[in-house]
Amino acid sequence: MHELDFFFNPGSIAVIGVSRSPDKIGSVIFQNFFDSTYTGDVYAVNPNAESVFERKCYPSVKDIEAGVDLAVIAIPASGVLQSLKDCIEKGVKGCVVITAGFSEIGDKKIEEEMAKIAKGKIRIIGPNVIGLYDSYSGVDTIFNAKYRQGRPGKGGIAFVSQSGAFGSALMDWCVNEGVGLSKFVSIGNRVDVDETDLLDYLAEDEATKVIAVYLESTKNGRRFYEKLKSVTKKKPVIIMKVGRSAEGVKAAKSHTGSLAGSAGIYSGLFRQAGAIEAKDTEDLFDFAKALALPRLRSGRVQIITNGGGFGVIAADAVVQNGLKLAGLGENSRKAIKRIVPEFATVSNPIDLTGNSTSKMYENTLKAVLEDGNVDAVIIILLLQVSSLESNVIESIIRMKSYGKPIVVCSTGGEFTDLHKKLLEGSSVPVYPTPERAVKAIRSLSL
Repeated sequence: MHELDFFFNPGSIAVIGVSRSPDKIGSVIFQNFFDSTYTGDVYAVNPNAESVFERKCYPSVKDIEAGVDLAVIAIPASGVLQSLKDCIEKGVKGCVVITAGFSEIGDKKIEEEMAKIAKGKIRIIGPNVIGLYDSYSGVDTIFNAKYRQGRPGKGGIAFVSQSGAFGSALMDWCVNEGVGLSKFVSIGNRVDVDETDLLDYLAEDEATKVIAVYLESTKNGRRFYEKLKSVTKKKPVIIMKVGRSAEGVKAAKSHTGSLAGSAGIYSGLFRQAGAIEAKDTEDLFDFAKALALPRLRSGRVQIITNGGGFGVIAADAVVQNGLKLAGLGENSRKAIKRIVPEFATVSNPIDLTGNSTSKMYENTLKAVLEDGNVDAVIIILLLQVSSLESNVIESIIRMKSYGKPIVVCSTGGEFTDLHKKLLEGSSVPVYPTPERAVKAIRSLSL
């Protein structure tokens, strides 16, 4: 078992700073566990209350009769050091320090003291974080209420972020898109546990297939590089490095106390270590979904569409992104011609026209995926077409068994969104534009 596993699979949790007020940060975190799948014990700590939300409240973590694996500290900065000492005396293994007001505002002394007190005795995530979330164990120390910020279902993407706000937005996006996460960790000011420690943990985590990172700076560049190089041999890592401009560097320093380095140096470091760099938020989201797919053996892409214009846009994007339009074998072409309308185009793109049906998509997909000249498929699915039955979704999901990357481009209103979530829930990534679908395929070759 990894030394950080107790953060994600603790036997018991204490929330220090639970208040009678339901909207206070500590109270929100405590209430998150009321309808969580977490099966361990959760204790409330507040020296000024005997009970909160009809649950017993303890004056100190030291007063809890049973053992405590993980503590969440959500109190003013002035009380954090004493709470940390209490946790050490209690034998707590790790702390998530939600509290802000440290190096990000220029006060490094308390953080230095935290590190000194904790060394060799307890592990710390934070301070200045929104918390962590594990969709499998049910651990949820996020300080945003569930009715304000969604919690993604189970999935294969783990997300590590120096920015709590960015992470919060990402989790809401995952919920809206039907994309699952394995874990989310906000690392904030990194007084102890940092991005390198979490890479090491996530590399061994069976639930995590892809690691995505929002990074303002590295705590130890050499250590990070060596660990990143070893982790990318096991699973894909996508990194969005911010603070690329002089203004961005200044903003990063005021945000988490980070000292960002040269953008060019970081880009080179990522490339040499085998990581994929996301240039913007869109890339980070899109690549994270795609990288759970099989790797791209070569660059030959087949497009199947029921909208000619979208097919042309996709074909242009394939070439512009350094990929190739696949050339179907003669047997495949003959098979597809027997499937599609006489006036349909059987080349690349294959245009099934506005008369497309789910059976046409299924049989065309089979023929294409069985063709040795095809490495990946982009399916453009305009669900507004009345002849296209909803069971096309099940047909596409079944095609995953061929072991080739399949991405879908689909855009529309509520009807389309409902079907997109069904695909995403089965790990078939869906993108709103052909260009984004192609870039996602390209990420599989980086």
